[in-house]
Amino acid sequence: MQKHSIPILSVGNILGEETLGITLFRHSVKGRNEFEQPHKHDFYMVFFVEKGSGIHHVDFTQYKVNNYQVYFISSGQVHNWFLDVDTTGFQLMLSPEVVTIFQNLGQFPFFGQNVPSCLSLTKQDFMEFKNHLHEIEFLLSGNDILTREILLLRLHLLLKLLQKDYLLQFPEHDSATKPEKIIKNFTAFIDEHFNHESSVNFYADKLNITPNYLNILSQRYLKMPAGDVIKERTILEAKRLLTSTDLSIKEIAYQLGFNDNGYFTKVFKKYAGKTPGDFKESYNFYHPYP
Repeated sequence: MQKHSIPILSVGNILGEETLGITLFRHSVKGRNEFEQPHKHDFYMVFFVEKGSGIHHVDFTQYKVNNYQVYFISSGQVHNWFLDVDTTGFQLMLSPEVVTIFQNLGQFPFFGQNVPSCLSLTKQDFMEFKNHLHEIEFLLSGNDILTREILLLRLHLLLKLLQKDYLLQFPEHDSATKPEKIIKNFTAFIDEHFNHESSVNFYADKLNITPNYLNILSQRYLKMPAGDVIKERTILEAKRLLTSTDLSIKEIAYQLGFNDNGYFTKVFKKYAGKTPGDFKESYNFYHPYP
């Protein structure tokens, strides 16, 4: 394990082969049922569980795996899972370049920060998505330009249909209105700058609004002041580093912009309920079941 970073897996690490920006395979053929070590990817993944059980952790939220679920894991999120040996489904892996192309046409809420990572479907709805996956699987074998263009269209359609079901299940994450777009941009800016900018004024300036209005929107849509949202993102990264690297608490504090280790410990305890040392000791990925 690299000392100064969370382990990052590429598609090549997982499959033992390099692929293009779109990879799809059947979990029962190439998938692993246990990823004990918390890790993150340099790609986006959509995991379709047709049949299965177990536990899946995504950024310190534990999900109980069931039939007909879809999991969304963004590039940079920490996750690991313990799945039943009979788990079946599909793993769809997308490069950041592919996702960027699509998100320029409209943001996908399920790839945002602090959003639910698991979508539950009916058997009928899941089977409709399975048909789309079969079409994509077939198109991936073609190398001509026209087939690749059709593949991209099929893939974009699949993600948009997932978005439709996701927003039906989680309507609070619809960013179609202007205030919600501001909040979406706010969380995106935080993800980009949190390790060196913690001022509400900085983000308000980036959004071309007043700090007071940003706080009003944050309270309304995120249920907490803007300053707390920034701090919670910082603490999330601290949790990732504490559980996935052998960095010292002092090194993590410095990496996240805290010059005072005592202040870092105080802030961490406020938002995590434990000191960094206690959190690291108590968070045991290897025994996920209560």
